[in-house]
Amino acid sequence: MPTIVIDVTKLIQDHILPNMNDKGVDSFFPAMGWTCGNLSDGGIPIILGFDTLPLVSSDNLKAFCAAFGTTGSAPLFHMANITPEAMGDDTIDEMLLSCGERRVEVTKEDLCKSYITLDSGNDGNADISLVALGNPHLSVEELGRLTSLIDHDGRPKHDDVRVIATLGRHIQSKGNELGYTQKLESFGVQFINDTCWCMILDPPIIPSNLNAKILTNSGKYAHYGPGLTNRQIRFGSMYDCVETAKSGKMNPKNGNSSLPQWLRSFSTQQLIRGIRNIK
Repeated sequence: MPTIVIDVTKLIQDHILPNMNDKGVDSFFPAMGWTCGNLSDGGIPIILGFDTLPLVSSDNLKAFCAAFGTTGSAPLFHMANITPEAMGDDTIDEMLLSCGERRVEVTKEDLCKSYITLDSGNDGNADISLVALGNPHLSVEELGRLTSLIDHDGRPKHDDVRVIATLGRHIQSKGNELGYTQKLESFGVQFINDTCWCMILDPPIIPSNLNAKILTNSGKYAHYGPGLTNRQIRFGSMYDCVETAKSGKMNPKNGNSSLPQWLRSFSTQQLIRGIRNIK
């Protein structure tokens, strides 16, 4: 049974539901997974609010779970009306009762701090050398979305940026059948099977330049990457990854604010300055 309630309902209502059409809103799931893992404080959480979203896909949950697990503070979580053991009012009420008074409401400040921490390589230099996708491995659906984003405006990949994705052989085979991998390889995406980014530690895949920056849409790799590679890691959405692959730069117009539009406001800018001053 869970031992702590983590309530994301208000944050989702205020910042996610009004921005569901934002191309970068998928970064909410890994950032929130990392946030909830840290807020669990060693307990097993029952997480409230995700069932208010119109859809929580298996890829959304995969990104959430991978980032949640990196914090190492909780062995598992329950997500109300999303994970199969936490369905229905009676079951959820029983879970809430087991938590007693232990309850945390996730705030915008919590999520902003997480996003800024995951985007640890944001020092004002927007140049990116490598876009790392597939941590966890890409799904067929993600191959399809990646293809659509790349085809959106026909711009080619920037010559100075490598784009590498890890995925299973069976997923790559299915991607071949659907025509996804051919289009992605034509753009310049390189595929790697039978390993993941947390096992790839050295050149030639990792940039040899110690000052090089790696961009990922994975909360897991944003957490582990700096220590594993000794390179700076940027964090963003899949849309950010594709735009960066085309331009060579991550958020060049946003200065020191790497926060996505769905999380950005005047008050957020004040918060960022405060957090960076503390650092």
